[in-house]
Amino acid sequence: MGDPRTSKKSSAAGAGKKAARTSVEAETAPAATGLADAVTPAEEVPEPPPRESLPPRPWSHAFEPAGSARDAFRVRPEEVRLHTDPMLLPEEPRSSGGLFEIVGSVTRRALALGIAAREPSFHVFVAAEPEVMIEDDVVRFAERFAAARPPPPDIVYVHDFQRPEAPRPLCLPAGEGKTLVAAMEELLDGLRADIVEITDSDELQAAQASLGRELEANNREILAGLESRAKTLGFGIRAVPGGVQTFPILHGKPVSPEQFGAFDEPTKRALGEAEERLTSEVAKAAQRVRSESARFDAARAEALGQTVAALVAARLAAMREALAPAGEGVQAYLADVEKALAEDWEDLVSDDEREAGGPGPGGEEDSGPGKDGRDHDPEHATRLNRFRVNLLVATDPSNPGAPVVYETNPTYPNLFGYLERRARFGALLTDFTRIRAGSLHRASGGVLVVRAADLMTDPIIWERVKRVLRERRMGAEDPLGPLGLYATTLRPVPVPIAVRVILVGPPGLYAALLEADADFAALFRVKVEVEPSIPRTDDALVRLDAYLMAMAKERGWGAFDRAARARLLDLATRLSGDRERLSLTLAPLEETAAFASALGHARELGLDDAPSSMPPSRVAPPKVDKPEKASKGPEKLGKNAKGEPASEPAAPEPVPPAELTGTTVEDIDAAWRERRERLGSAERHIRELTVRGEVALDTDGWRVGVVNGLSVFSAGDVEFGQPMRITAVVALGREGIIDVEREAQLGGSIHTKGVAILRGYLGKMFGQERPLSVRAQLAFEQSYGEVDGDSASSTELYSLLSALSDIPIDQSVAVTGSVNQLGEVQAIGGVCAKIEGFFDLCHARGLTGRQGVLLPRANLPHLVLRQDVVAAVAAGQFHLHAVATVSEGIEVLTGVPAGARDPNGRFPVGSVFGRVERRIIEIAERLRQAEATGRVPSPAPSMDDVSSVDLGGDELDFRGGR
Repeated sequence: MGDPRTSKKSSAAGAGKKAARTSVEAETAPAATGLADAVTPAEEVPEPPPRESLPPRPWSHAFEPAGSARDAFRVRPEEVRLHTDPMLLPEEPRSSGGLFEIVGSVTRRALALGIAAREPSFHVFVAAEPEVMIEDDVVRFAERFAAARPPPPDIVYVHDFQRPEAPRPLCLPAGEGKTLVAAMEELLDGLRADIVEITDSDELQAAQASLGRELEANNREILAGLESRAKTLGFGIRAVPGGVQTFPILHGKPVSPEQFGAFDEPTKRALGEAEERLTSEVAKAAQRVRSESARFDAARAEALGQTVAALVAARLAAMREALAPAGEGVQAYLADVEKALAEDWEDLVSDDEREAGGPGPGGEEDSGPGKDGRDHDPEHATRLNRFRVNLLVATDPSNPGAPVVYETNPTYPNLFGYLERRARFGALLTDFTRIRAGSLHRASGGVLVVRAADLMTDPIIWERVKRVLRERRMGAEDPLGPLGLYATTLRPVPVPIAVRVILVGPPGLYAALLEADADFAALFRVKVEVEPSIPRTDDALVRLDAYLMAMAKERGWGAFDRAARARLLDLATRLSGDRERLSLTLAPLEETAAFASALGHARELGLDDAPSSMPPSRVAPPKVDKPEKASKGPEKLGKNAKGEPASEPAAPEPVPPAELTGTTVEDIDAAWRERRERLGSAERHIRELTVRGEVALDTDGWRVGVVNGLSVFSAGDVEFGQPMRITAVVALGREGIIDVEREAQLGGSIHTKGVAILRGYLGKMFGQERPLSVRAQLAFEQSYGEVDGDSASSTELYSLLSALSDIPIDQSVAVTGSVNQLGEVQAIGGVCAKIEGFFDLCHARGLTGRQGVLLPRANLPHLVLRQDVVAAVAAGQFHLHAVATVSEGIEVLTGVPAGARDPNGRFPVGSVFGRVERRIIEIAERLRQAEATGRVPSPAPSMDDVSSVDLGGDELDFRGGR
């Protein structure tokens, strides 16, 4: 916004010029043309055609336009009023089938095709704006299709005994996964109990005792032979821990070190040689003892192993028979398990149990795998886990049919699964039993729904999703694996994946992916377009009402009466910007309904202020019965009928719940107003500046070359209309139409196109017989940001026609609409916001009954105005005028006929177009005279100024010259 002081000075100067133009003397003065500096003295330049030759102005004495011009194009109040008859709606909202019950049949069929197609590459992209909030409805729609499909197989991971680093998956019929897991746990528990029972059996104990006695007898025999040999060599033997000790004997007694030292050398040498021979004999005897012990251990283990192997074979035979429906993969796995258990049955029990011959301290109740203390030994737990089954994906019995998974947080682990680890003595341990499933695993055989924008945040995730969909299989990878940082050597075999992925995202994202990613086009071949609005039919009204009320019921907003429900549908029409359509942009409706529910609840409870943005549950307050018996302090007891203290606290009289009548239409209107007020701080600030005069803009009076245009401002998630002064000035020159916004590099390409269209229109209307030698400058006053769009092109044209004809324009009428080269006024966007923006300014200054808006006739179906604007239109305090051509619009703004060419090709002298043509001729003549004296140099040609058209022989430059 510019300097307020400068704005006020400009306004004052404009008022002075306006006063000067009201007098006949000012009209005939040369200065009135705005070209005083370009006119040469009379003795040097021939006099141009006198201005008095122009017909007298019809507005010389009064600025009241002809009533017939405005009445002919005035919009009737019923054309701006929209009201849904509450009686169209059922008294009780019918059940809703979701948003896809409301959208067009083409959309429903496209989504159904994408879900039902068997082609693997027929994945789906649902293109919908985020405000439609379609994700939950996509899930519900997919669930209806998935319910009719057979459930997918269960997926388990098992140990691969040939390749321990690569656990393999097994696909089992639905429900068999849990059966296999339970069967394996039962097998391990049973075998462990059987092994402990066998080791405690009398038969095994007797056999082991017999083997022990035999071993002991053999050891005594070996020791006796060794003692006999030692005696012959003059040595004795005694047993010590870890072996035997030899010592020399003299006269039947051990030789002490002192005695040994007194021996002569030959005796010592003889004893040493004898000791060496005895040591050799001792080593041989020890080897025989170890051999006997090993033979004993082998015999005992063989006996126990044969017994356990028989038990394993018997139990697994029963398992194989019970799990025959699970398939050949399970049978092959059980064969591997039988072989491994027969060889490594010791892994089923801890060392303490094997040595003690019984269960651990926990007793029988702690005998299951994972229930006793042996899993605290990481090495033993890992060995035991080889025989367990990791249930990765199981069918949910409560949800028959194919799965539908909505992944709201598509991180790498959540989508693809991960390897869980546990810390043990500073190390991270894992095995195949710690493989965890991701959303793609759980959705296999069904549908996975993901928001496309969430999926695109990480390119690594997106690339792997495409790879999984191409290969239709997926293994559990370490999240650091794609970065080359592998923390484990476990490489699970990939799982077959048959999933239909549905991405939900805005249409712009779909277009970007289609252009930038060839894989996307090959994989996501079904596009489902959800239009942001639907036709407003009676059936659509009932369906949308059912959907909104189902949302209200689900979220606890209570009941809405018919009038409130009808008003919500009116708001849906307003959001669509079309009287014949209903918007599916549900976020504003959701917010309004929630706040209306809160307002209604506060009103019914008699609260002065509405609650916060989170409405309470619409549930009646509970009755007050007896106080809780448990309390933190002493309670005062009441008295009974005899005046004696009662045994329990006296209960107050029950208070009936408040009568909840539901949310009313007044609550809806109040919530919508409050929503607008919450989001309208920028709008209020700009309007305040305009009312205070810091933004120069008149809403009454008459000005030449000044028109109130209407623009739309965006501030966050709200759009509002704001009037803006557009001015045009005309001078001698050949530059044509100069766009100040473009010169300042503030005009967008569409706005530049709109200005170029003005040149075409002027050429068509006034450049068929002579070149347009004129300099006209257009500007958006006090606009300091970028201007784009062509919705002000008609406004610029009206200001230009006013400046050329010197006919003032009524400032109480604001203008919007684009124009084409044929002079047809075209529809624009944001018409309701623009009308309401000008109405709010006029209302703040005071409605006079003359104010209004000139809009394209093509925008009449888009008028869904606020109730206060509708009331003002009905009361005649505010007016709307709809026109189809520039001629109609200029008549409404000036009250002067636009004019049409007669058979001689001339406009009526007093018409707007007649005065414009006369002014163009006058400017051309003055320019010719000025150039003849050398006072006005011809502008140098510039490539930037090239804008010409072939008019049947002469190439006419609308910026001047040929």
